[in-house]
Amino acid sequence: MVTYCGVYCGCCTRWVENATLARLAAAMAELADAHGFHYWMPSEVKEFDYEEFRKALDFFRKDSWLICHKSCRFGNGRPECEIKSCCRKRGLDLCFECSKYPCAIVKNDKGIIERGKEYRKLGREKWLQQQVEKASKGYENHTKKCYSLSITEKRDGILDSAESS
Repeated sequence: MVTYCGVYCGCCTRWVENATLARLAAAMAELADAHGFHYWMPSEVKEFDYEEFRKALDFFRKDSWLICHKSCRFGNGRPECEIKSCCRKRGLDLCFECSKYPCAIVKNDKGIIERGKEYRKLGREKWLQQQVEKASKGYENHTKKCYSLSITEKRDGILDSAESS
């Protein structure tokens, strides 16, 4: 569940077992529809195209190519990724493990450099353990924030937690 550039898939909102991006889009679509935005937004807010907004939410909530079911190591990711190509040629799991790291391919990518420093400081096992812990708290690698979506439904006059992270 680790990409060649050191992103732990569990810390990505596009990972199938996380899919926070899709869950947030679904919740936003549900709220917009419940508020009747489709009725009054088109006439009240001319500069806002509600139909396009809903198409975008539907796009983000679908299980499409946006949702990763496997890491780049096993078929997902950009086919033309230089890091993936380089690691495969060198037989490496991570670019951080290369004797030439940081090379010209990654030296200007602050995220990869930060992840590499942390990886080399902690070592493989502790680094992986840290990534799993971050993922369990809803950490998102791209924004460096934790996300949680909790939806509560009212059933028979009682509020029940339908989903929490």
